Amino acid sequence: MKRILPLFCMLLLCIPAAFADNSDQGDQYDDGSAFKYKMNGAGDQYIQISLMPSFPLNFDGQLYTGGAAQLGYRHFLTDWLAVGGDALVGYNPTLGSNILNYWPVTACVMFQPTIWRFEFPISLGAGIAFETYQSRKYFPGFVLKPEIGVFYRFSESWSFGIGSSFMWLPEWYSDSKYNFDGLFMTASLSARYHF
Repeated sequence: MKRILPLFCMLLLCIPAAFADNSDQGDQYDDGSAFKYKMNGAGDQYIQISLMPSFPLNFDGQLYTGGAAQLGYRHFLTDWLAVGGDALVGYNPTLGSNILNYWPVTACVMFQPTIWRFEFPISLGAGIAFETYQSRKYFPGFVLKPEIGVFYRFSESWSFGIGSSFMWLPEWYSDSKYNFDGLFMTASLSARYHF
């Protein structure tokens, strides 16, 4: 009985080897053609944080250079096309030591070609903006924001880069003589977290 138990255990351990695949394929060499790494693919996402100066373009010296911060999100539909949105908070001091504040929120579509570890996002966003100046408030305002940039993919999860956007913040009133088109240009430093 003492010898039968170890013999039975050894037999149980050898059964899987009897049913193993005996094909003569040998070691397979992977030449890389079966899998190709892409920096971005369908379903990939990222969150972006940007800091930037905001340059007024058509205020005839009434506004000074201000600043802005932006939080953005993108979801890739393909390896080069993504959709998402941005929320920006910006300000510009005025000639009379007041502050013009604006909070645009946009939905956007982005085309992003890549070369090696460099990514070149080109996006167009449209949405609404809330604007305040002294005691005046303007909402809902329209915003249109094309944007371009260059990013270096530092790692699988992080990329860093620079960019520039143009913002059109029109104010339309029932009396058209008060209508005004606010035009701004930004230059941003950004970090993106990819997941």
